[in-house]
Amino acid sequence: MPDPIFDAWHTYEKVVAANYMFHREIGAGIRRLLQSRFEGRPFSFFDLGCGDAATLAPILDDLALQSYKGVDLSETALSLAEKNLAFLSCPVELVHGDILSKLTEDTTSYDVIYCSFALHHLPTDKKAEFFNQIGPHLSAAGLFVLVDTVREENESLQAYYRHYCDWLHKGWGSLNAEEFDLVCDHIVKNDLPEPLTVLRAQSRAAGLGQPWEVGRYDWHHVLCFPRA
Repeated sequence: MPDPIFDAWHTYEKVVAANYMFHREIGAGIRRLLQSRFEGRPFSFFDLGCGDAATLAPILDDLALQSYKGVDLSETALSLAEKNLAFLSCPVELVHGDILSKLTEDTTSYDVIYCSFALHHLPTDKKAEFFNQIGPHLSAAGLFVLVDTVREENESLQAYYRHYCDWLHKGWGSLNAEEFDLVCDHIVKNDLPEPLTVLRAQSRAAGLGQPWEVGRYDWHHVLCFPRA
């Protein structure tokens, strides 16, 4: 069942608008990556956990997108994504469902598979299963781009919850008390971020190539995994 925060999408919109989770810096880095990788060549894009696509839309603007497919659990977000991606001239498909099952069911290969702030909702064994599904869905020169929260190596989940919620209470000043509670409740009940060593080990075990870091902003990492 979707988390309540997704039905109060305006709260997440406030977080993005204030750039509390570094969406602007992350977006700029991903746009540079795509421009450099494809150099004007058409490419297909599979967005796992697309949300409302509001932060992705400026990244894709003017790029040679061949097709776009987005998957999300929130119907509210998908209805917004339809509007935010309406400017794309390529075919757009938006699918309601969870990212792992829809990835498993898909039979197409993609030049870019993208997952932004969604993988951390899966438990460790499901993350490993997710990585195992990525390789077969990448084209020969394809990339998996992961944007997500990552725990420090010596940071337990409980410590992460405490540190992250303390950080947002100190810096996310545009949220009211109810919104703070909603976000922190979502984090404690739903977020299961891994240390970077776990993500790297899972990607290697799944047969992906050596990943590199596109950017890092506190706990927020941008990682790129090529097909081996």
